[in-house]
Amino acid sequence: MATKKFEYEWSETPPSVAIIEAIARLENCPSTKLVPTHGIVLSETIDPEALDRLVTTGESVSVTFSVDKYDVTLTEKMLIVRAT
Repeated sequence: MATKKFEYEWSETPPSVAIIEAIARLENCPSTKLVPTHGIVLSETIDPEALDRLVTTGESVSVTFSVDKYDVTLTEKMLIVRAT
């Protein structure tokens, strides 16, 4: 199982974008190909806009959920994506 950790400034990169980019890296494809090639759609799992608002509040936060075959954890500065 592959696990990747990424550090972000959420004010510069929205969490919803970072998740798609991270999964695309693990799938070894451009982020624009996740939906047509792999059928991975973030909005089928979680509301991307609500997630972005939650994580960018500046408060201490930890959110964990699954997207397709990946477990995703977000904190105030970290994104962890693990293939299951």
